[in-house]
Amino acid sequence: MEATLGKIDVHHHIIPDFYREALASLNLPAKILFPTWSPEASLAFMDKHNIDTAILSLSAPGATIAGAQDNVRALVRQWNDYAFKLRAAYPERFGFFAALPGLLDHEGTIAEIQHAFDDLKADGVTLFTSYGGQYLGAKTFESIWAELDKYHAVVHVHPNHSFSAPFTTPFLPQPLIDYPQETARAASDLVLSGRKRQFGKCKIILSHAGGTLPYLADRISTLAPTIFAGILDENSPRGTDIMEDLKSFYFDLALGGSATVLDLLLKWAPPGHILYGSDFPFAGDAAEHFDGSLEEYEMQGQARHSCYRGNALELFPRVRMHRQ
Repeated sequence: MEATLGKIDVHHHIIPDFYREALASLNLPAKILFPTWSPEASLAFMDKHNIDTAILSLSAPGATIAGAQDNVRALVRQWNDYAFKLRAAYPERFGFFAALPGLLDHEGTIAEIQHAFDDLKADGVTLFTSYGGQYLGAKTFESIWAELDKYHAVVHVHPNHSFSAPFTTPFLPQPLIDYPQETARAASDLVLSGRKRQFGKCKIILSHAGGTLPYLADRISTLAPTIFAGILDENSPRGTDIMEDLKSFYFDLALGGSATVLDLLLKWAPPGHILYGSDFPFAGDAAEHFDGSLEEYEMQGQARHSCYRGNALELFPRVRMHRQ
């Protein structure tokens, strides 16, 4: 492949030892859910998959595993400072989305946003799809969105465990089925609450090709203002504005490189809104499958260049400075 098609990976997780130690307190099956990681492992994966730069992020369940508010804030600061130093060591290879405390901690979250952009010059931030049983469009998060909007922030939205989907069977872990649904719920909530339009300076990336959102978008935009019109309020978009706002997200291709997904997403999403993502290291061997499918998929004109790097370079000026 031509060097010009070296990818920008916007969905690339890191698991520092201190975060793994915090996870251990949850008694999770770490060998299955939380693979081993090191900077060298990321770089080796990137070289193998022709990835020029990876934007590093914290994956679910996030820093709230630390429990008490002060502990959560401390874990977030430790993760951000670690990612900052890693980027400084490899400025051409890494960027990072800053981690934030749970959004119910308004004061701590706003302080960390300011630290991330003013002091660390983060490339963006990571948000999870819900906090404390509330999706991202909840009015209680309005001040946080206002702060992000002030910075014209790139916001990478990653699914976490659904508070409304209790454990049902060991054959259906939430990342298998519920994570794509959580992404669609959070995105729809942002749009129908009016929050997406209200804070339009933020550029929001949805994980995993937008989850089920592209498939459900026509259903949402048609039914919400008609038979479910009672759910809308004075801030909600109406008519064609709903579909316009649903399409205004960006979509990473982590675990979404199959022909079935690409057929829909490339037809539905606006030009310039699709980004490459690997979901390293959680994708494991599946990364080979999805990357292979993506490579084999026929794209017209500059579409592959745009998905692999061009669109990301428009979003991340620091990366563009190194990679243009």
